[in-house]
Amino acid sequence: MASLVTVIIPAYNCAATVAETLESALAQDHPATEIIVVNDGSTDGTLDVLRRFGDRIRVIDQKNAGPPAARNAALQAARGDYIAFLDADDVWVQGKLAAQARHLDRHADVGTVFTHWHVWMPEADGSFKRRPDIEARHVDDSVDAVNSGWLYTRLLFDCELLTTTVMLRGSMVKRLGGFDLQLWNGDDYDYWLRCSREGKITKLASTGALYRILPNSVSRRPREVNYEHEVIASAVKRWGLTGPDGSEADPVRLQRRLHDLQVAHAYTHLLRGDAAVAFNGYRDALARRPNELKLWMNTARAAMKLGLRGAGKGVG
Repeated sequence: MASLVTVIIPAYNCAATVAETLESALAQDHPATEIIVVNDGSTDGTLDVLRRFGDRIRVIDQKNAGPPAARNAALQAARGDYIAFLDADDVWVQGKLAAQARHLDRHADVGTVFTHWHVWMPEADGSFKRRPDIEARHVDDSVDAVNSGWLYTRLLFDCELLTTTVMLRGSMVKRLGGFDLQLWNGDDYDYWLRCSREGKITKLASTGALYRILPNSVSRRPREVNYEHEVIASAVKRWGLTGPDGSEADPVRLQRRLHDLQVAHAYTHLLRGDAAVAFNGYRDALARRPNELKLWMNTARAAMKLGLRGAGKGVG
């Protein structure tokens, strides 16, 4: 008997894309699946689109609470031996679920399996053309050995896994619990780091998904909290620099990564976000690297923006 796979799709204001996403999931040739879609307080007609699929999917309707809460609601309802995640604007390639389920069936030491993905860019008019050249390639069992194994120390330097390509062993999910509700962004990165402490992670070499790039998506807007920095720093505080396999992360390189993330976050806010966040970020970075001229220059730019903002408020 085939292992049951639960497909989890958080959906928020995605009426324009979710039908295409669901059709790609329903078309998968794995013989035992259940699809759970969490309508996370959509206001654009997403729920009406979901209702058209009838009993082919299970719908959980809740007030808007963010992606971690939506995924957790689906995890609570999931019955599958394996759990697969799919975002409501992406599309799966045929054979993805079957290949991943086979891999987990055959490798008891693997807790997580993901695939390669295609970055799906919009056309000049903003539309997205399907890629039959990619979708016609059936996902097979070939493994990207270089990017597989005990990945904890590697994940400290790059997330590497794309959520819409990931399948997890259900028994591992029960041990780990749900996604961190404090992480509006980065909850998936945090979860893959947790998974990397529990078992090996395998990357299948085939392209398993089209990953749609939406320039104006919420995830691309600057946020006050530097979530990626927080996720990595929290992991190091909890588990240190040593992986379950005994591998060691380079502490100097890791400190550079954390520094670079802080500077990048500050720069994003300097360009199009909150000047106060930019200033505080640069100030903290300067405390560690006072000899970097560019940091001084951008700190001054942020201070000027703050001053102009303050003057504007005073005039108002």
